[in-house]
Amino acid sequence: MRNSFLFVLLTLSGQVQAQTATPSRVELPRASAYKISADQAPIIDGQLDEAVWRAATRIVDFHQTRPDDHGIPTEKTEAQIAIDAKFVYVAFRNYDTEMDKLVAKGLIQGQNFFSDDRVAVNLDTFNDRRNSYFFQVNANGMRRDSLLGNNYFIDEWDTIWYAATAKHDWGWTAEMAIPIKSIAFDPGSSTWGMNLTRISPRRGEELAWSSIDRNANPSAFGYLEDASGFTQGLGLEFVPSVSLSYLDNSDPDNGLTGSDTRFEPSLTTFYNVTPYLTAGVTLNTDFSGTDVDERQVNLSRFSLFFPEKREFFLRDASIFEFGDLERNARPFFSRRIGLSSKGAPLDIDAGFKLSGRAGAWNVGALGIKQKTELDGADDALFVGRASRNIMEESEFGFIATHGDPTSLNGNSLVGTDFTYRNSQVFGDKQFSATAWYQQSETDGLVDNQRAYGGGVSYPNYKYSGYLDYRVVEENFNPALGFVNRSGVTQVDGQIRYRHRLSGEFWQWLRARAQYFRSDRIDGGVQTESIVFNVLEGFSSRNDFFTFWYEQEKEGLIEDFQLTDDIVVPAGLYTSDRVGTFFETGRARNFRAEVEISDGDFLGGSNLRIQPTLEWRPNKHFFASVSATENRIELPQGRFTSRLYSARLNYAINSQWAWLNVIQADNFSDTVSLNSRLRYQPRADREYLLIFDQTRDRVSDDILNSAVILKLAFNFRM
Repeated sequence: MRNSFLFVLLTLSGQVQAQTATPSRVELPRASAYKISADQAPIIDGQLDEAVWRAATRIVDFHQTRPDDHGIPTEKTEAQIAIDAKFVYVAFRNYDTEMDKLVAKGLIQGQNFFSDDRVAVNLDTFNDRRNSYFFQVNANGMRRDSLLGNNYFIDEWDTIWYAATAKHDWGWTAEMAIPIKSIAFDPGSSTWGMNLTRISPRRGEELAWSSIDRNANPSAFGYLEDASGFTQGLGLEFVPSVSLSYLDNSDPDNGLTGSDTRFEPSLTTFYNVTPYLTAGVTLNTDFSGTDVDERQVNLSRFSLFFPEKREFFLRDASIFEFGDLERNARPFFSRRIGLSSKGAPLDIDAGFKLSGRAGAWNVGALGIKQKTELDGADDALFVGRASRNIMEESEFGFIATHGDPTSLNGNSLVGTDFTYRNSQVFGDKQFSATAWYQQSETDGLVDNQRAYGGGVSYPNYKYSGYLDYRVVEENFNPALGFVNRSGVTQVDGQIRYRHRLSGEFWQWLRARAQYFRSDRIDGGVQTESIVFNVLEGFSSRNDFFTFWYEQEKEGLIEDFQLTDDIVVPAGLYTSDRVGTFFETGRARNFRAEVEISDGDFLGGSNLRIQPTLEWRPNKHFFASVSATENRIELPQGRFTSRLYSARLNYAINSQWAWLNVIQADNFSDTVSLNSRLRYQPRADREYLLIFDQTRDRVSDDILNSAVILKLAFNFRM
C-alpha cells in the first residue's frame, strides 16, 4: 500500500500535467523597468516629485482579488518601476476619496500591520515562479519584508531597504528603494517575475496587478522586463554587534546559578560569490536581541513546535525547505542549533553558510561549531541541501545532515524529495503533488530508521483540499530536525467548499471537513480525529467565525503523566467535542477574538476558553491581553491549566519603540517580563536596551534576570 500510494501520486502528477497542455493558459501581464543613472535617483521621501516619476511608465491595470475575482477596484492605483545600477525603485499612487477614513496605525518597523492600508511589491528575481522577495509598506511608511513562495511565507526574514510615504487630499503615495545588495538575482536574465498589490482592510478589498483565480503567489506573477545592468560592488557585508549583559540566575533548571557580567563582541560577514550565491561566516554569534517565544501549554503527549526567529538562520531559509513538511518528520529545523532542550541559548563559537542559486540548482550548506549541554555530544553540526528546478514550477532535491548536539550517539540523515506544481491546471487552478524519502543513521541502531510519504494539494478558491500520507518508523531520528510522532503511519486530509456571497457585509461562507489518523506501526490507533467545520463566514471588515464538531480517539499504550498529580491510565479514549471561534477585523480600534470548546477529554471532560482583546487607538499605542484556560475534570482528579499574556507597545516615533510582553502559566508556575527599548535611526542600525526577568508565580522569588545593551550595525561594500 505504501509504495502504491507514492506511485499514485507520481502518476496523478503526470496526468495533470498532460491535461493542462491546453491553449487555455492565462496570459500574464508585463511591465518594463525605467532605467536611470545614479544622479537621477529619487530622494526617498514619498513625494514622487522627481523627474524619474514623471517619465517612468505608469502601471494602472490593477484588479480585485477580493471580494471579486478580477473585479473593478473601488479606487484607482498607479505604480512605477525604475532601476539604476544599485537599486530597484518602486512608486505607488493610491487614490482615495475617503482619506479621513484611512487606517494607518502601525508605527513600529518590522511589526505586522494587518489593520492598515498598505501596498507591496513582490520580486521573483530568478523568474523561477517558485520564490520571491516581499516588500510591503503601510501608509505611515513602516516597512515589512518576508520570503514568499508557493507553499510558504517566512515573515521573520529581514533585510535592508528604504521606504517613505506621503498623504495628500486625493490619496497617499509610497516610495521604495530596494538595494540590489539585499537580494540575489540572475545577472544572465533581464526578466524577473513581479507582482504589485494594494490592500485596504477597511473596505475588505485586495488588489493585484497579476493573479490567477485570486492567487497572487509567485506562480501567478507577471513579468518585469529590462531588469539588468546591476552591480553589487565588492559584494561584502559586515554585520558587527556588541552587547553588554548583566545576568543573575538562581534557577538551577536554567543553567549555572549566580551572577555574571558579559561583554560579547560578534561578527557576521557575507560575501556574494556571485550575484546569486552568498557565503557567510559568523563568529561568537550573539542572538540576545531575538524576540521571545510565545508560551504554549502542552496537554498532549507530543512535543510542541516553535518558529525560528534568529536572523542568521532565516537568511535564505526557503532553500532548506524539504518536501513541503512543516512539522513531524522535518529533516532540518534550525532551532536544534544554538538552543538547549529548554530553549535557553547555547554559545555558537563559529559558523559558515553558503546559500543561493547555481543555474537551475538551489543550494544551501550550513556548518556550526557550538557549545553543548552534554559533555561529549557533537559540537560540530552540518546540513546540506540541493534542489533542482524542473518543468515550469516543479523541483526535486536532496538533503543531508550530520551531528547531534543533544546525545553522545553519532547521527546523520539523508533524504530526497520531488514536488510537482502547476498553477494553471484546467486553465486557472492550482495543483501540487509531493513525494519524499528520508533515512537517519544513529549509532547503536540498525533498523526502522526511515521516513517517507507524499501528498496532493488542490488549494483553490471555491473547491480546495489536500491529502497527505507518511510513514515514520520507530527509530527515525532527525537529530537536526523535528519529529514528535514516530513508529506511526499517518493520513491527513481536508476538503473545503467556499460560497461567494453578493452582500456588502459578508463576503463568503464556507464548510470544511478534516480527517487525521495516526496508527502505530506495531498495531493500534494512536490518534484519530474527524472535524466538521459546519459553517464559517468572512466579512468585508475581516470578521470571521466558525462552528465545529470533532470526534477523536486517543490510544494510550502506557500511562500518561498529565500533571504532577494526575496519571491517565493506558487505554483507548473516545471524545466528542463542539466549539466555536470568532474574531473581529484588525482595522477596528478595539478588536476581540474568542474560542470556546467543550466535550470529552481522556475519560473526563475539558472546557476550553481562549479570549483575546486588543486596543489600538492610534499609531503610537497598542495593548493586548489574552488567556487560555482548560478546565479539566477526570476520574483521577480535576485541575485548570491557565496561560496568560499581555503586550504593551508604545511607538514614540518611527525610530523609537518600547515593546513589552508579560507571560504567565500555572504549569511552570512562573511569570516573565521582557521589555525592549529599540532605537533604529536607519535601516542598517539597531540599538537595544533589554530587561528580562522571570519570577516564581507562587513565592514571587526572582529566578533569573538580565539587563542587556546591544548595538548592531551593517556595513556594505
